[in-house]
This record gives sequence, structure tokens and C-alpha cells, in this order.
Amino acid sequence: MRRPWITILGFELALLSATGFWAPDTLVHAIRAYKFESSGVIVISIVMPLSLLLVLALAKRAMHVDPLKHIGAILAGVWFLGGLFMMLGASFSGGGFNGSQGWRWAITSTLLSLFPPYTFVLAIYDGSLLALLLVTAIGMIALTIRSRGLMENKSEVRYHFKR
Repeated sequence: MRRPWITILGFELALLSATGFWAPDTLVHAIRAYKFESSGVIVISIVMPLSLLLVLALAKRAMHVDPLKHIGAILAGVWFLGGLFMMLGASFSGGGFNGSQGWRWAITSTLLSLFPPYTFVLAIYDGSLLALLLVTAIGMIALTIRSRGLMENKSEVRYHFKR
């Protein structure tokens, strides 16, 4: 039987990882509002990936799941839900949901973030591009290593060779 493209667990991890990654960005924008400067970019570039690692460690412990087996869903959550969180963060400085177009533009922009290049462009304006690229690069490396079988469990490898 063929496995579905995304499982319920993968969907949960996508939502959880997106929240864990983008929440510090939204929080920094809420605190700094109109005073967001380069120091804010440095803070979110460091805190966002660390926050994602913390959330995944907690998910591994609470949900008894290996996040590396769902790295595709995790990256999809970070990329596809980024627009929503960046619009929420922009609301604190007069943009996003508080902009001149209001909810209409925020919903349009959130839907456009389902197209990953749009999330990339939003991250440039938001100041979170470095964090987004760092997490994506590390995730892609982990996905490549996992797909080549270099992260197998040693007990599985021993069982495989005993045959």
C-alpha cells in the first residue's frame, strides 16, 4: 500500500514547526513595532532557528516521533505558513492586517506565500531571510543524508547484515 504524501503527524509537525520558527519573529516585531532595526535582524536570525530546534526537541519527547523522518513536512510548514506569520508581525508596525488594504491584502499575501518565492521575498523585507535560508539549508542537508541511508539506526543496520 502506498503511503500518503503527508500524514496527520506530518501535518501536525508542519504546523508546530512553522509556529516554533516564526513565533520569535512575530514577537520581536510586536515588541519593536516601528523601531525595528538591524539589531532586530540579528536577534531573529539567531533566535528563530534555535526556537525551531527547541520545538522539535519538545515534539520528539512529547509525541515520541523522530523529526528527521518528517523533515520535508517541517520545511513545508516553515515555507508555506511564513507569509501568515510575517503578515501578523507586520501588523504591529502598521502593515499586514492593519495596512491600508486590511484583511484583503493580508489574506491575499498569505495565500501567495503558498508559492515559496513569495515567502523568500517577504523574508527579505521582514528581516528573517538569514534564518529562513539557514534552516532550509540544514533541513535539505539532513533530508539528503537521510535519503541516502546515512542516518539509519544502528540496530536496524545490524539486523540487516545478519540475514
